[in-house]
Amino acid sequence: MGTSHSIIKGRTKLSPAEISGIISLVLAAAVFFISPLAAGLIAFIYIILCVLGCFFPRMNFLFPVISRGNSGKNYVTLTFDDGPSEPTTNNILNLLDKYNVKATFFVSGVNAKRHPEIIREIIARGHSIGNHSYSHNPFLMLKSYRAIKREITQAKEILKDMGVETSAFRPPVGIINPGLGKILDELDMVCVTFNRRAGDAGNFFVKNISRKILNNIKPDDIILLHDVPTGNTRNDEIFLSEAEKVLAGISAHELTIVPLSHLINREITRS
Repeated sequence: MGTSHSIIKGRTKLSPAEISGIISLVLAAAVFFISPLAAGLIAFIYIILCVLGCFFPRMNFLFPVISRGNSGKNYVTLTFDDGPSEPTTNNILNLLDKYNVKATFFVSGVNAKRHPEIIREIIARGHSIGNHSYSHNPFLMLKSYRAIKREITQAKEILKDMGVETSAFRPPVGIINPGLGKILDELDMVCVTFNRRAGDAGNFFVKNISRKILNNIKPDDIILLHDVPTGNTRNDEIFLSEAEKVLAGISAHELTIVPLSHLINREITRS
């Protein structure tokens, strides 16, 4: 069964982190009077596992995270983070039209508010939209439960005012927080990350991103790109050329680009 099927509204099953926490507590208590050092080591190992779970959400240690598809077919999906922006997002939309494929745009609330016309255009062209927090603070997951929930809720409300309801949240820079699962349960949302990226640092490094994406690409990959300006016209041209190489290369690998909802069997956008 694929990852997405294990994510249920009102989740009642204990996560691996919760189960491990209970086991660690019992073990630490059992050995404390024999060896306080051993008890401390058990607690330390558990803390390390929780930290690793934040930086490697594909472990699904803290709570269920969708990081790749479960279609079992030769499908992949394209996702774009951090926009919308002008003119990058519109250029990408035109490129996607050229290849007749649909993508998902994980937008920040502040950029959606700045470019409502692009949000409408994304929906009008048949693409889906995900929540990427309000401000895209790279340190968001180090903040309090209340601050994280406020960031997600603000972006959610801005999109809702534009007629877009999304059930997917992608954390900035792909890092999660132990409390994020509970927040998303309360908001009836799921966490969607990725498993195929170019290491472009938000379009700071755009050369050869197609090669990085296409090397070892596999069915059910969730591909991460960015729809933000690179900083100069020449690099913007390089980025669009590389993005087109990704689209053409996927087909050459006998893979088909499908909407994210098809890959994970879950609706992303209601508009």
